[in-house]
Amino acid sequence: MPRGSFHHAPINGASLRAIASVAAALVVVAAIAADAPVAPPAPEPMQASGASIQSGLPDCAVWTDRCVICQRDAGVVSCSNIGVACQPQAMLCLRSEATEEKKRAN
Repeated sequence: MPRGSFHHAPINGASLRAIASVAAALVVVAAIAADAPVAPPAPEPMQASGASIQSGLPDCAVWTDRCVICQRDAGVVSCSNIGVACQPQAMLCLRSEATEEKKRAN
């Protein structure tokens, strides 16, 4: 046989048992993963037509697109700066204006 050639060893009983053990372990891991609990869905974001992160959502005092958080106080909107690698998502109202009015009334 030429030098450096690859020689195939015959498969014996020990090799077959090792392969079967690995295959059985993979099946068990897949079965356990299939039984893992599923997380509940995230709350639905509120999206109004024509709304932007700067103008906000109607009747919302604090909102976010998961990159910028904005708030409306006495009609003035102020927003945080966006992160470097942030990917904006649908806007989500964190606190409604009705809550703010109730707080001021008390």
